[in-house]
Amino acid sequence: MKKLFAIFAAAVMVCGVNSNALAQVDAGLVAKFLDTAKAASDSQLGTIAGELTGKVQSLGTLLGANDAIKGTLDNTLKSLTGGKDSAALAHAFDLVKAAKLTPDQLGIAKQVGNLASAYVVQKNFATLEGSQSDVATIVKSLREGKLTAAVAPLKNVAGNTHLTDGQKKLVKTVADKYAPGWQKAAGAVDAIKKLPGF
Repeated sequence: MKKLFAIFAAAVMVCGVNSNALAQVDAGLVAKFLDTAKAASDSQLGTIAGELTGKVQSLGTLLGANDAIKGTLDNTLKSLTGGKDSAALAHAFDLVKAAKLTPDQLGIAKQVGNLASAYVVQKNFATLEGSQSDVATIVKSLREGKLTAAVAPLKNVAGNTHLTDGQKKLVKTVADKYAPGWQKAAGAVDAIKKLPGF
């Protein structure tokens, strides 16, 4: 009987260890991403990265043995670390599409997407000529989860004439997520401006 109990206890311990191992996001990826962010000349990136990795780790813990979502979290961090910001946003935005998330998990998944967006916006647009105030508002709004406050500044940044092609793609990705239909509205305003008398 004692041997049977010992075998059962060992099995529970092994399963527990495996379950915890599956639940955790790759600590090496977290450390590498944080190091990259803190090494940047913009100190704001290190702060946002700390908030983001905290949410990523919280979600990883809440998910238990969900390898698919853990992989998406890892891929988000890998992409951000490797400078593949569009891919990182795609991974982060995919988290909320995952089936069977509890309301708590869904809330944290949304925060991961918001913080990944804030990081990408800060990294790529903080020094954009004529848009520093809008960028600051977008980043602050995304970090605080006040998404409606980010809509008008996102439209302003998207309309900045100093954007590079890469920046245009990134701002479109973020604007499409948080201000769907913004391009149609902008197109309608431009069409009205072209009418005689306007």
